[in-house]
Amino acid sequence: MALAGQVVGDGVRLIRPIGRGSHSLVYFAVDAQGQPCAVKVFLPEMQDFAEREYQHSRGLDHPRLAYVLGRGALEGRPVLISTLARGEVLFSRYTRRPALRVDRRAFLLTLAHLLDALAYLHSCGLVHRDIKPENIVVEPDGSAKLVDLDLSGPALEAFPVPTRFGTAAFQSPEASRGEPLGPEADLYGVGMLLGWGIFGALPDPTGSAPYHPDPLCPLYLTLTRQDRGQRPADAAWVRERILKLSNLNI
Repeated sequence: MALAGQVVGDGVRLIRPIGRGSHSLVYFAVDAQGQPCAVKVFLPEMQDFAEREYQHSRGLDHPRLAYVLGRGALEGRPVLISTLARGEVLFSRYTRRPALRVDRRAFLLTLAHLLDALAYLHSCGLVHRDIKPENIVVEPDGSAKLVDLDLSGPALEAFPVPTRFGTAAFQSPEASRGEPLGPEADLYGVGMLLGWGIFGALPDPTGSAPYHPDPLCPLYLTLTRQDRGQRPADAAWVRERILKLSNLNI
């Protein structure tokens, strides 16, 4: 059913679809004052899922994070109204590869902004749990926002049964085992993106350590260690390390 043109919340009008998730459709929208925003429309049976995202996202406020502004309902479907992230998803923005060779400064800015968002999220006691290219929206200059907090939750949150979060190619070993996740699991996903930027394809962190002359290669290896206890858990430290190794001031 087409929802464009309909109004939710306090005068927020849906304009056009701009993205799709496993349980929702995201619309570009404008509020009553004409300011752009995003509206995530869930399937009717996903009320509890939408409520969980709302409870974990409300109150967040960071320029590198797309966060929830409010909630509502539309034709029996739960909706969340959030800040808008402009640009393209990461893989669409960086079509020339390897990104760290052909578009180095912009890609490093993207990683720095991603780590800014994660440092804030982790300081709030939350982990994202699904770091992947589709959840990072990038502008032409490399500026980026982290989006889609539908799998986010408290750090080291335990469930009655093992629960696997994330997307396989970027999933930490502990996430694939369904263990409680901390900040180091999010930073594993950052490590996979860093490896993609270095090599031009997703590396296999379970194989033998690859050699590459890029000074960021050792950091990639550190972020993707199989033992979570040997990985960094501080996003701000990783950001500083990336910029120092690259001799950049962003």
